[in-house]
Amino acid sequence: MVYRFKNKLFIFLCIFVFMISYTEANIIYDKNNIIITEIDLDYYKKLHSQQYSEIVNTSKAIKNLVIIKKLVNNLKKNNPIFLERIDTNISNELDIENIKSEIILDVLRYFKTRNEFIYNYIKNDFKKDDLENIFNSFNNLNLPLSDNNCLTIIKLVDLKFNSEFISIFYENLQNKSEDLKISIDDSDYNVCINEKNRKIIDNQIFKYADIMIENKFNEFIYAQ
Repeated sequence: MVYRFKNKLFIFLCIFVFMISYTEANIIYDKNNIIITEIDLDYYKKLHSQQYSEIVNTSKAIKNLVIIKKLVNNLKKNNPIFLERIDTNISNELDIENIKSEIILDVLRYFKTRNEFIYNYIKNDFKKDDLENIFNSFNNLNLPLSDNNCLTIIKLVDLKFNSEFISIFYENLQNKSEDLKISIDDSDYNVCINEKNRKIIDNQIFKYADIMIENKFNEFIYAQ
C-alpha cells in the first residue's frame, strides 16, 4: 500500500464565495496596518476547521489571522517570487479569480506555505522514532491481517507496539513500497489497511509534523 499525503487545500471553497460588502463588516482588529473584520474572522474559523478538523476560539483565530496577514504582507514586500509560486500552486487546484475574499486567498497562501514545511519535514526529517511516537498516541492500532493479499481477513491484531510493523510502515512512507507484510508466530501476513484507517494514520502524521515544524516556520515568518 502506497501512502500519500494529499494536499490540504480546499475544493469546498465555493461555499465561501459570497457577494458580501466588505466595507460594511465590523472591524475587530486594526493595528500596524493589519485590519481584521468579523467577516474575516468567520471565514478563517471555517477554513481552520476544514484544515485541522477542530474548532478554533475567537482569541486564537484573531492571533492566527494577524500572523497570516503579517506573513503575506512580508512576502509581497520581500519575497514576491515565492508568493507567486505559492499562488501558481493554488491556481493549479482552484480558480483564484473566483475567490471573492482577500482573506480567503491569504489564508490559503498561509496554509499552502505551511504545508510545504510539513511535507518537507515528512520527506527529509521524519524518523522511525517519530512514527513510534505517533503510534504510541493511539489507544490501540487494531488492523486486519490476511494470508492471501487481503482477499480474506484472518484476524484483527493490535500492532501499536509491533516493531516489525513500525519498521515496514516507515519504509513504505520513505520508499512508497506497496509491500506491507509481517511475521507473527512464524506465519507471514499481509496487513490490510483500508482507506479509513490510512486516513486516520496519515492525519496523525500530518498533525505531528505540523507541530514539529512550528519553530522553523515561525523563523521563516519573522525573517521575512
